Amino acid sequence: MAIERLGIDIRILSNLIYHKMNQITTETDNLTVHQCFILQYLSQNTGKEIYQKDIEELFSIKRSTANQMLRTLENRGYISREVSAQDSRKNIIAPTEEGIASSEHLTQHMYQFMKKLHGDISTEELEQFEKTLKKLWHNIES
Repeated sequence: MAIERLGIDIRILSNLIYHKMNQITTETDNLTVHQCFILQYLSQNTGKEIYQKDIEELFSIKRSTANQMLRTLENRGYISREVSAQDSRKNIIAPTEEGIASSEHLTQHMYQFMKKLHGDISTEELEQFEKTLKKLWHNIES
């Protein structure tokens, strides 16, 4: 891969993965892949006080985007919002039982896709790829 194509090749691969994952989440539970990631995060952190601001920072999204996604998840019964006892201006976001069940279901589908994506790539190759991605990320941020 020539250095001139690195950025475009990464972008193309990212788009392909994103579209396939979005297809899976839409067909499975009628959620976008981003909504799925948020639901999975909330389900994995049940019992912790998580606020919209946490979601915004973790997923690097704007307040309006986070609010729209959370509103959709709430309207579909996947999450609930409860006023914080410490700060009445904030709402604690938590998954409902339906949200947790949906998250587990989506996780299984995503795992099958990841197994297909990894295919015959060895563990060593995947580890090297991850190291390279971290270096690229570091180079961009420095």
